[in-house]
Amino acid sequence: MAAVVPPGDSPQGAMTKSVVTASIGRLERVDAWCEKWGDWCNPILVKETRQALKSRQFVITFSLLLFAALSWTIVGTFSLMPAIYDTPSAPRMMLGYYFVLALPMLLVVPLAAYRSLEGEIDDGTLELLSITALSPKQIVLGKLASAMLQMLLYFVVLFPCIAYAYTLRGVDFPTTVILLGMLVLAGVMMSIVALFFAPLSRSRTGRVMMLLVVIMLLVGAEWILGLAAFEIISYGLGLDEDFFFVLLWGGGLVLIAPAVGYLLLTLTAAQLTPAIENRSTKIRIALLILNAAVAAWVSLGSMERGGAYVGMEMLVVGWTSLMLLWGLASSMLVAESAVLTPRVQRDLPQSFLARATFAWLAPGPATGLVFSTLNLALLAGLAVIVTVSQSQGPASLSAREQKLFIQFVLAFVSYLTCRSE
Repeated sequence: MAAVVPPGDSPQGAMTKSVVTASIGRLERVDAWCEKWGDWCNPILVKETRQALKSRQFVITFSLLLFAALSWTIVGTFSLMPAIYDTPSAPRMMLGYYFVLALPMLLVVPLAAYRSLEGEIDDGTLELLSITALSPKQIVLGKLASAMLQMLLYFVVLFPCIAYAYTLRGVDFPTTVILLGMLVLAGVMMSIVALFFAPLSRSRTGRVMMLLVVIMLLVGAEWILGLAAFEIISYGLGLDEDFFFVLLWGGGLVLIAPAVGYLLLTLTAAQLTPAIENRSTKIRIALLILNAAVAAWVSLGSMERGGAYVGMEMLVVGWTSLMLLWGLASSMLVAESAVLTPRVQRDLPQSFLARATFAWLAPGPATGLVFSTLNLALLAGLAVIVTVSQSQGPASLSAREQKLFIQFVLAFVSYLTCRSE
């Protein structure tokens, strides 16, 4: 009689056991890698993500987003019948999906980020975080990363609807990509702006005022982006008509938006940094990056010899916004104490060459005043160059408009300089 071989001792059983062991080993390595990555990741991001996904605000917003997308799909599709089969119908459907997605990304998520950081300050938990190994920059970046993750979830939910609208014809692929990219960039920037306003005031009345300002800015951004989306979807980008116009404004967004975002994040982290530490050097570096981005954009605009693309209104609004940023940052530079703590002095340049090169990056109100004045003069010179170059083209300026804008620039710079002193 043949001997009975146990299943585990047979060749097939041994092979199965080895495969299972190898699979378990791979899963253990993946689990160890995930745990290591989770420990390396920003703890604020982990905490904020867990709280946000479990919050009632996210559940309600997410449910309403799904309901709105489903409702618009049904209502929009039936309203286009029967022309939807043989007539391009994408613009109307795309516009509806855009407004459904823009509401949480431009209003709900930035407002939640503002309330999150304001709650940390109001509840006193920010002092507990300050005694940990987390730096103020990590805290701010964790809040921003949590907001971006929520935007990603909203975007993923609406992406099939956007794809459905694209298949209906009438909106080309570059327009769709630029529309979605513009919405994502605006959502991230508004979240950064909301985080910047959260620690500006510590009093109860001031916090109420800051909340109203943030809501007004978010609603205004929603309105402006909605008008821009309507123009883009209805009339297209006009790539064939004037490619340089699209390149100029697209390059401006790519260059200036990250620089402005970095500056606002640096200013937010500086407000959370104790006074005994160096809060000034990083702000000055961020301001220099912003100036470099503006100079690069001006250089990009000077590549086209044939005409001007920036009207008087855009010049005034853009330059005034830039000067307001500089004025706000400069006020923090010149308002700091002239007495440097030993902790700050240890990090200052020690050699003669380092002091001669990086003296204007060192903290202190005197160096801050000189740094701000020189850079404001540089920006005024760039504004004058741009104004003089707007002599011909679709948005050319008249001699009177050029004179008025140059006077406005000089008066604004003089006012900011006198206020800094």
